[in-house]
Amino acid sequence: MSDRHVEFFGPDLGRGPFAAHRIETAALQIATALAQLRTPLTRSDADLLAHGDFIRTLADRLAPDYAAAVAVDVGTESVNQIACSLRTALSAHSLIECWLADTIGGGVSATAPDSITFHSGAVLRTILTNRHFLLITTDTGIVDLNVQYSGVKSWRWAVARHGRVYYSTTLQFT
Repeated sequence: MSDRHVEFFGPDLGRGPFAAHRIETAALQIATALAQLRTPLTRSDADLLAHGDFIRTLADRLAPDYAAAVAVDVGTESVNQIACSLRTALSAHSLIECWLADTIGGGVSATAPDSITFHSGAVLRTILTNRHFLLITTDTGIVDLNVQYSGVKSWRWAVARHGRVYYSTTLQFT
């Protein structure tokens, strides 16, 4: 009989971390093994979801070229404007496609805001005026912009990178 014990809540690190032949899979497996050091003890949904986000962030740092995740920060409305920031996990220039959607999972909205002003990053192509763009992030992986609208409307930013689409919280104009 073996003298080794079985880890029921994670990999048996006595054999070392298993690394798949695909770098993005290996990064996630190694990040999961490392994240065991700070597994939440409370088992609340919020703590487990935060721990999952920590694992994803760690995996993105281990293999940044394969990190698809995009974080979208949406500010609050001030004088008919909402400041937004699109951020990739890679601190380098990245190509992202973004559009204003009416709902999560939605395509391009039929309604356009009054204007969108880009403060950082570069607009490679405007596909639909004030609604759909192909952007290049700064060398730190960030695009900062303001959305201006004088009516009552809510949108979400949809951002596509490496074939995955991420939706922001609501841009709420009142």
